[in-house]
Amino acid sequence: MAAGEAARADFARHWQAQFPGEPAPRMELGSVRAMERELERCRRHLRRLQRALAEERFKVGYLEAALARAPLP
Repeated sequence: MAAGEAARADFARHWQAQFPGEPAPRMELGSVRAMERELERCRRHLRRLQRALAEERFKVGYLEAALARAPLP
């Protein structure tokens, strides 16, 4: 088994342990450089998701506070 295949199998095994029943995402793990590129891609995606989560949390907090201040009908 090639190093890349072994790395993908190892990743899939760990993924299944963390997310049972969910297929592991396809990633290029055939070399150190490929792993570094995947890591950077994942970090960029994580930053976008964290930003989106922060925005949604802000909206939820704002709307909850606005509704708490709203007069009852």
